[in-house]
Amino acid sequence: MAIKKVFISHCWDYSDDYEKLKKWVDNTPRITIYDYSISAEKKLTGLTTAQLKVAITEQIRQCSVFVVPTAIYSSCSDWVKFEIETAVALKKPILGVNPWAQQHYSQAVTSNANKIVGWNEKSVQSAIKELAK
Repeated sequence: MAIKKVFISHCWDYSDDYEKLKKWVDNTPRITIYDYSISAEKKLTGLTTAQLKVAITEQIRQCSVFVVPTAIYSSCSDWVKFEIETAVALKKPILGVNPWAQQHYSQAVTSNANKIVGWNEKSVQSAIKELAK
């Protein structure tokens, strides 16, 4: 069974998107997924901004694919922007996922994504298999 490492970018204020994507990623058939995301449960506390950036960069460095919702809130979060810039700098494939019924999309995501799929479990799983190395 193949092993893939995934980083799911998200805003904690919109954790429902993260939870749904995580469930889909975890259920990807015929591959084992390791989640390198920094969820609310895996918060990095007590770090300076510089230390936090180093820690996030290390998590992204280890991943096979970087997954990020194209939701407009992704453009409003400095941390999501930092994560996208880091994924680009590290040449990680970026999978953009259009949330259901989304009418406006994050330019930061759409202009950097290697692939964009709809809000659908099978589409997300297929794209991860395609992009993850």
